[in-house]
Amino acid sequence: MRLSWSQHLAAARTLELAGREETGTALALMGMALVMLLQDLQSMTACESSATEQT
Repeated sequence: MRLSWSQHLAAARTLELAGREETGTALALMGMALVMLLQDLQSMTACESSATEQT
């Protein structure tokens, strides 16, 4: 996992505070943060699946 859940939340809160003049940048960064979150969740699911198969 690249970021902890609290780090994902902190990133979301930081982006939430972006002003109108930074909306485009904030949206692009939110998209990247979402992709990272999805990848982290996917890797966690894969680890849980492999642990279940081993037992």
